Amino acid sequence: MKKQIHREPLTSDIIFKAVYGQDNQECKHALILLLNLILERKDDPIVDLTYKNPFSIAECAECNEKKPIVMDIFVETQSGELIDIEMQIHVSGLFINRTLFYGCDLIRQGLELGSEYDTLKKSIVISIVRGKLFPELPAAHTCFTMCNQATGKELTDLLQLHYLELGKLNWEGKPPEMLSPLEQLGAYFCCSGQPEQTAYLESLLRTESEVISVTDELLKKVSEDERLWAYRRSREMYERDQITLRNQAWRDGRKEGMEEGRKETFAVIARQLKSRGMDVEEISEVTGLTTDEINLL
Repeated sequence: MKKQIHREPLTSDIIFKAVYGQDNQECKHALILLLNLILERKDDPIVDLTYKNPFSIAECAECNEKKPIVMDIFVETQSGELIDIEMQIHVSGLFINRTLFYGCDLIRQGLELGSEYDTLKKSIVISIVRGKLFPELPAAHTCFTMCNQATGKELTDLLQLHYLELGKLNWEGKPPEMLSPLEQLGAYFCCSGQPEQTAYLESLLRTESEVISVTDELLKKVSEDERLWAYRRSREMYERDQITLRNQAWRDGRKEGMEEGRKETFAVIARQLKSRGMDVEEISEVTGLTTDEINLL
């Protein structure tokens, strides 16, 4: 009987970072292939890169909810481009603001102290999301730059925000050879860690996609490490608790909102959320309190 191969889900941000974010030649090669495919860099391919925040499984084992791992992968290419890429599990209403902040922070980091503005480095943020972020747009991969609102004329491409929405990739029920390379990769992301999709995943591996074959070897190796499995499960349980708490806070808040003590009730909820480490902006969304009011609690 053929031994069942275990693969963790690549749609998990921690597994994604473990596969593409470790500072070794195998991970670097896989990440270069991934970036060239997403950014469509056939004519000007990325050939080398340097990790700015390399991932360590040993450090991962020491982390917990109070000391989480930053899940993005930050690299600089051979031509000086700064790229930040991340698999995003949950997308909140502030997600676009977050990616814009990441992009602006890359711009800032790319200008060394005392340097002229003509030395600004191109900064690229790539967000891979499991669902759909822009339902009004048909394309799964979208890129935003700074353009004139009336004419569409591009001001600059020094800041690029890329979004790959896996929920838009129409691969189910189609033979892999009928898919584009990006659809094949998206299908592989979605099938990894899903035992019921093993047959389709194996058919994807029979295509000539180098990025899938290289990624799969790394994924199988990463999936054997029990420390990563334990950390992923721990984070998922913590995030599920946070979502439950937010939903309960919203339900309680709506009910108490009809009574005179509405604001105090939300203040109590805000204290609870704050003690659990939730972001102040998210607490503000849930409770309706201002960020200043929350900071004073």
